[in-house]
Parts: sequence; C-alpha cells; structure tokens
Amino acid sequence: MNNKNSDVRVVALPWSDDLLSARLWSVGERTVVGVPELGLHCYGKSQSEAVLRLFSVLLKYYRQLKAFKSRLNDRALGHLDLLTHWVGGIEKKMTVQSREPVAASNLVAFPRPRR
Repeated sequence: MNNKNSDVRVVALPWSDDLLSARLWSVGERTVVGVPELGLHCYGKSQSEAVLRLFSVLLKYYRQLKAFKSRLNDRALGHLDLLTHWVGGIEKKMTVQSREPVAASNLVAFPRPRR
C-alpha cells in the first residue's frame, strides 16, 4: 500500500460562483475531498466516490440547516447562506430556461447495459 500523501488540489465547487471551494487529495489508497469553508470532509476509494459522497453530505447538511433555521447560531447561519446560494445555482442550472424544444444535439444518450 502506498502511504505517500499527494499534493492538495483546490477546485471550485460547481455552481458556487467561487464562494465555496473544494480541496482534493489522496492519503494512501483513499481520496479525500473537503470544503474548508464549511469544515466538511468526505473520502472514497476513488475521486468519483469521494465527490459523490461530498455532494450528498452538502445537500443533507443544507436540509438540516434549513429545517432548524430558527435555532442556528451565526456560524451555522453563514453556512446556510453559502449553501442556499449553492443549491440555488444547482436549481437554476437544472431548470429549463425556455419553452423551446430541446435540439437532438443537446440530448445525452445513456448506453444500454449489455446482456
């Protein structure tokens, strides 16, 4: 097993308008990804697994903060503001901007599993 730590890469969190960033590094055979502005970190056997876990944790944390907004301290309210902006960016990106039909060239085809 390789115990050497890799360099930390800083990447912008998608849809965050650079308000949130993610740090990505490897420790041994695991990949760690974290959002230092929120103090959250997740790990996985691959980069994809770690990033998916982080995405899920961020959404869960957002829902919890939103549900208990009246009880939050200033730090948690700051986290809620950051995540509200982030979730709003995701929702905006997923919302169809016009009523025009989608061109076939803009569709993504999912391959069928082989039997």
